[in-house]
Amino acid sequence: MRRAAVVTLGLLVGCSAASREPVPALATDACLDFGGDRADVGFDAVFVIDVKSTCAEVLGGGITWKQVAGAPLREQHVSNNGFRLSARTARAAALLPEPWPWGIVPVSPRTRGEVGLEAAWRDSAGHRMRRELRVAAVARSHGLPNTAVGTRALLGGEGWRLIESPPGASATVDVSDRHESLRPDVAGTFHLVDGRGHQLDLRAGRFDDTPLDCGRSGCHAEIATAARASPMASVLARGLRAGSVAHARGDYPRCALGCHAVGEPGIADGGFVHVATEMGIAPDAQTTWEQLPAALRRQGGVGCLACHGPGAVPEAAARWSVLRSDVCAVCHDAPPRYGHVAAWRTSRMARADAAPRTRSQQPCVRCHTTWGSLASAQPGASARRPPDADDVGPIGIACVACHAVHEPGTAQPARALLRETPVPTVLGDILPTARARSGTCLACHAPQVDGAQPFASAAALWLGRGGIDPQSGAPLRGAAPHGLVDGGCVACHRAGPPEIERGAGHAFRADRSACRACHTRELPLEDLRGRAQALWRRLVALTGLLARDPAGAEPLHAFVTGVDRSRPLGRAAWNVLLVLEDRAAAVHNQPYARALLDAAEKAVDLAPAMREPRK
Repeated sequence: MRRAAVVTLGLLVGCSAASREPVPALATDACLDFGGDRADVGFDAVFVIDVKSTCAEVLGGGITWKQVAGAPLREQHVSNNGFRLSARTARAAALLPEPWPWGIVPVSPRTRGEVGLEAAWRDSAGHRMRRELRVAAVARSHGLPNTAVGTRALLGGEGWRLIESPPGASATVDVSDRHESLRPDVAGTFHLVDGRGHQLDLRAGRFDDTPLDCGRSGCHAEIATAARASPMASVLARGLRAGSVAHARGDYPRCALGCHAVGEPGIADGGFVHVATEMGIAPDAQTTWEQLPAALRRQGGVGCLACHGPGAVPEAAARWSVLRSDVCAVCHDAPPRYGHVAAWRTSRMARADAAPRTRSQQPCVRCHTTWGSLASAQPGASARRPPDADDVGPIGIACVACHAVHEPGTAQPARALLRETPVPTVLGDILPTARARSGTCLACHAPQVDGAQPFASAAALWLGRGGIDPQSGAPLRGAAPHGLVDGGCVACHRAGPPEIERGAGHAFRADRSACRACHTRELPLEDLRGRAQALWRRLVALTGLLARDPAGAEPLHAFVTGVDRSRPLGRAAWNVLLVLEDRAAAVHNQPYARALLDAAEKAVDLAPAMREPRK
C-alpha cells in the first residue's frame, strides 16, 4: 500500500542536531516555519515537507536541501524553489531483517529508518538560515506489549486482527509494505489474535497519565529506592545542572531528550517533549533542573516508564520480554555514537542460545540464556523464562544478565550498574580485587564444583583455580598473574567495531595490544591446545569417555557425558577439559594450564600400572 503524508518538520532532538547560524532578524523562526517534529511516517511511505513562510520577504530566497544522516532517500524531489521536498522512506526489509519476532517488534534508533536533512535558506542579499530536520519511518519500540497512545506498534506474525478494543477506540490493524501494525488511538487494552489463534494484549497509555507509584508499600519499594539512586534516573537533572559538562556544551538538553527523558519526540504521547510543547515551553530551552515545572521534572530522567513503558506493566505472562536487549537498544543502539547493542550483536554472547536445545535443556540454560543466568544468581527468577522459548527465538546473554538498573548496590556510575552475582565455589579464595573487577563474568565462565564436567573454564584458568590433583583428589591451585590487572576481564576483552565511538567494547573481543602495558616483548605461547587434545585422545582410549576426536567438537562439553572424579583418570580428564574448554588458556594463564596438563599426563602415563577399568 502506498501512502503520502504531508509532514512539517522542526528541529528534532538528537545529538547530531545542527547548530543554527546567527542571521539578521529577517530569517527568524517567525518568518520561516519548519513546523513540528515527526517521528512515525511509515515504511515505504512518501512524505512531503512544506516550509511555510509568514513574511513576504523570505519568498525571494530559496532553500537547498542536503541529506546529512541515514540511508539515501528514494524518489527525492524538490520543488517550489526548495520550499517543498518529497521523498520515500526505506522499506521495512532493509532495516528489520525477517523473520520478525512474534508479538511487538522492537525498533531501535538504528532500525527505525531515521534520516537527517539539512535545509539552507538564502536570498540575494546574503541573508541565510540553516536548519537540520529529521524524519523517521517508525517510532522506537522496546518490544514490550505496552506502548504510548499514538505510537505505531509493528506486529510480528501473520493474520493479526482485533477482537476487542477499549471504549471509544477506532484504531484498526494496518497493512503497509507487506507488514501489519496497530497505532492505538486511546488508552486501554487492545486484544489481538494472530492467524494461528495466539492472543496478544497490547496496553496503551500516555506517559503523563501513568502513575509513578511503583515504590508504594507492598509493591516494589526496595526496587524503587535503588532505581532512584541509579545514575540513569538523574541523568537529565545532572545534565541541566549549571556548570556541568553537558550544560556547558550549549546544545543540552536538545541533543539528549530522546534518551534522557521519557517519550518519543515528535509524538503526542505525554512524554517530556509533548508535555513541554503543550505548556508552551521550548523543549530545547537552556534552563536548570530546578527551573523546570514539576510536570516536566516528572518526565525527566530514565525512570520506570522509560524501560517498562506507559499505561501499565505487561501481564505476568509477557514480562519475560523485558529480558531482551531491545529494551536497552532504544537508546544504546544508535551507532556510531552509541553502539553498545550493535557491538554486542557481533559477540558470541548474542548467539549463546541460538541452538534450540540451549533454550530448553539443563544444564545449558544456566549459562546460555538470560533467564537461566538470572535464575542461577537469584533463586525464583526462573519465572522470567519465555512461555515458549522456541517460538520466541534466541535472546542471547542480553544486557540484564550483566547489568541491573534497580538492584541495591549497583547505583555507582563507576560500576556501570553491574549486577552482583555469586562467585562460583570452585574459585574459592580468589583475590578480592579480581572479585570486585570481574565478579559479573565469573558466574558463567567458571565450572560448578559439583558439575559432571567443566562447562566453562576461562575464569578458572585466569585465576589459577579449578584443577584437581589426580592422585590425591586435592585442589590443584596456581598463581594468578593476571588477577591484578586493572579492569579485570574487560581490561583485555575491550575491543569491538572500530566505527563505534561508545560501547564498542561490548563485542568483548580480546585486544592483544593491552598486553604491551606489562609485556615489553611478545611472549611465546605453547601449543597447549594441541597437547591437551593429544592427552584427551589417550584418555578416550583408556576410559571410553568420548567416541570421537575432540578436535572438531565445539563446544566439547556438549559431547562429553561426564567424568568420574572419584578415580585418578577421571580427575586427569577434568584437568584436560579445563584447558580444552578455554581456547585462550595459553594467554589467560599459561603456567597454570601447563601444570594442569603435566598432572594429567603423569596420571595417564601411570594408567597401565593402575589397571583402571574402562568406563
